[in-house]
Amino acid sequence: MGEISNKLANHLCDHLMQEDIGSLTNKDAIDVTVELTRLAIELKRKDALFRALTWHESLEQRLVYGEEAILLDLSHANAIAGERYGTPWSWEQSTLAREIFYLRRAISNEAFDQAPVVIKCKLLNNVGNRLIVTGRIIEAIDFWRRTLDVRPNFGMALCNRARAFAEYANGLEDEDDKILLLWMAHKEATAAHEPAAIYTDVSDVRTLNAVKQLTAHIESILDVKQLNESPPRMTADRSRSDEDRAYSEWCLSHRLYVNPLNDLGAYPIGAADSIGLPTHIVPVDAPHRFSSFFDQMKQEYVSARWCLYEGLTTKKAHFSDSNVLLAATEPLPSLSLAVEQLKTAYRVAYSLFDKLGFFLNAYMNLGIPEKRVSFRTLWTAGEDKAIRPQFDLHDNWGFCALYWLAKDFSEKANDEVSEPQARNLSEIRNSIEHKYLRVVANEVTTAPVDDLALMVSRKRFEAKTLHLLKLARAALIYLAIGVRFEELRRQPKFRDVSLEDIPATDRLSDAQKL
Repeated sequence: MGEISNKLANHLCDHLMQEDIGSLTNKDAIDVTVELTRLAIELKRKDALFRALTWHESLEQRLVYGEEAILLDLSHANAIAGERYGTPWSWEQSTLAREIFYLRRAISNEAFDQAPVVIKCKLLNNVGNRLIVTGRIIEAIDFWRRTLDVRPNFGMALCNRARAFAEYANGLEDEDDKILLLWMAHKEATAAHEPAAIYTDVSDVRTLNAVKQLTAHIESILDVKQLNESPPRMTADRSRSDEDRAYSEWCLSHRLYVNPLNDLGAYPIGAADSIGLPTHIVPVDAPHRFSSFFDQMKQEYVSARWCLYEGLTTKKAHFSDSNVLLAATEPLPSLSLAVEQLKTAYRVAYSLFDKLGFFLNAYMNLGIPEKRVSFRTLWTAGEDKAIRPQFDLHDNWGFCALYWLAKDFSEKANDEVSEPQARNLSEIRNSIEHKYLRVVANEVTTAPVDDLALMVSRKRFEAKTLHLLKLARAALIYLAIGVRFEELRRQPKFRDVSLEDIPATDRLSDAQKL
């Protein structure tokens, strides 16, 4: 910003701060607040930012709907982020959950689909930007994919995906997977520099320059020209049965394979649950204590995924449902094997998170008594206490992602969770396991008086179950990446220790699996 334009911007900022938004209409108050927020961040003026935040809190008390509410939430998230910009990175950042919350609330607004394309792209892109700060790279990549679905040449989403793919590669041990991720990072970075790429903010040039440096780095370690001329095989084995292919395509399209390559897109090369624990040091008398545990969790996830697929795709009643006499009460219930398969998928996927906690308690030597181990609570030594030093001693974004993912499972009614779709996850699970979850055919706004059930429509329950499976899949990958970073951190401790390789074990054959 030049000296003259800087002076004019500060003058405008001073002028806006004199406004009395209480006397303005919703539209005018929102316009003034959004503009003051933009200037406060651009000029790094804390006085203006404080005023903007005050106005945002005031406008929260008004009845604001539709596109105005979307713009306000986008600006509110930016204003909160203004407090965080320039601060050192740490696992716990007090404003971050609120930033993500307002962005996700805007996206879940009923008017979101009708919002201007640029606003939709900024919102989706910004959620990805916030999630990457928490380490949740898989979810961030997906939000940038959604951004590009809206506008394929949105430059910042291309830049962000390029950097994320490169960082993802850095977390993996498999060299072939690394090469593919870096190759795709280069392709995204190249697209970001095309003349057709659209940028909406003058500050975007900083990100574009960083991506240019990334492009040069990738070219220094990969023969990109050779890869472009003879690209890796990304097609499927067409010899599979129709049923097998349909299932595989469904998994790929929803990015449900426990395989980082599935995050590149619906490429058949990602159609395998291939990720395992990286090389790690274990006692000689218990060589498979962690790898066998990881395999068990992966198998449970895969089985839950199949139950979900069958529950979603079944088009007719199963023979086991015949001659089961059930009353057609109102609201009309959904009672069938398919619905029970959905519930099975839900309960198995949910159970994986506490197993992840059990794994981490042992692997990180946390010493939490077995009956007190919980995925939600293992990260701190107690309520409202600091993160355990075993985690916060180093920059391990795999474990950090799990910590932030655990926030989505909060059981406190007044918590402002970062993911609106994650609300009620634990309540639904408790109703399935211990009480009464009533899945009904259609959406119901109010439950019958004194009804014992937690009521949810089948469509909503299907969406919740799919969302939970995606979280479980991401968690397994984050765990593997977290273990890799932790093993790299531990290496100096074992420099003078005699180590021996564990003999490789054969893969289970299909016959042995039975």
